[in-house]
Amino acid sequence: MGSRLSVTKQNVFAYIAGFLDADGYITIKIEKSKTNRLGERGRVRVGFAQNKSRIFVLDKLCKFIKSGVVSEYNHNNMAEYVVNDQKVIFELLTKLKPFVIVKKKQLRLALEFLLLKEFGYSIKSLRKMKNLEVKMSKFNSYPKMSDPVTTEA
Repeated sequence: MGSRLSVTKQNVFAYIAGFLDADGYITIKIEKSKTNRLGERGRVRVGFAQNKSRIFVLDKLCKFIKSGVVSEYNHNNMAEYVVNDQKVIFELLTKLKPFVIVKKKQLRLALEFLLLKEFGYSIKSLRKMKNLEVKMSKFNSYPKMSDPVTTEA
């Protein structure tokens, strides 16, 4: 009768993918750099947000992924878990790829970006990275609404 589901790593990655689809984000950012010979560098960032009352979920994610930082924000009662390590992000997104549904295009863009970085910076690769940043920003910008939307039951 009451068979228990076993928790495998695959189950955990499926859970994280669902979390990413619902309350997570993937961003690409090109920023100025004093150490890169071309004067700019690119980074992918992956994060998850949650109400502070459920920060324990973010702490568990951080412990499982073994990278990143969990922060609390008093002004909006939210907590955030952010992964910045590019190698960890590449491994994580690769493992989440079969399970992600909503953010599949963002995941693909991020992996493409990270592969470009792997081969080093050139004028050509930096141009491609900037193009990927623009494509990603279209997914991550949301229109501001001046009036709330209401629906009737």
